[in-house]
Amino acid sequence: MLKKISHLLSIFLHPIFATTYLYFLILNSDSFVAFLPPTYKFTIIAFVAINTIALPLLLMVVLRRLKLIKDYLLHDNRERVLPIVLSIIPYFFTIFLFVRIGAPFILIKILQAGIYVLFLSAVISYFWKISLHMMGIGGIVGFILASALGGNSYATSLFILAVILSGFLASARLLKGDHKPTQVYAGFLLGFTVVFLNFI
Repeated sequence: MLKKISHLLSIFLHPIFATTYLYFLILNSDSFVAFLPPTYKFTIIAFVAINTIALPLLLMVVLRRLKLIKDYLLHDNRERVLPIVLSIIPYFFTIFLFVRIGAPFILIKILQAGIYVLFLSAVISYFWKISLHMMGIGGIVGFILASALGGNSYATSLFILAVILSGFLASARLLKGDHKPTQVYAGFLLGFTVVFLNFI
């Protein structure tokens, strides 16, 4: 039972979803961008999901077909480097488009934070197997805390929930045996610090 829960948590809180989760949060908060027209918000979230979820997954399939990676789970930390680096490209494309259409700068900053986290995770993964899951959830927690300190009332309760989910996810990664405690803690702290400093 615990293994099933751990598996579900690892899927639901996979780092590939982190950026889209952040867009969903900010576009449904009490910040100024939440007052954008519903169709505009839906278009933004859908576009971000395509570029930060669908395209990276497609790249994984291509890399697997070309035998540049052994499996989709990327157990070998060095095999993670190429997929991570390639995943950064759609982020730059999305930023370019958002700049062209005059999107609020906060939406661009989320993508910038994603690029920073991805770049650092690629560099570290070449030498060490850091927890990408914890980097993702750490980034979410960092964003929510920065939002709370910035005066967004919705963020306080979300911060508590995100911290609790982080604990559950850390336990899940350790229970599955995918990471050592140091890899889990380092992933969370790095993701949290990079995103928090980007928004504070």
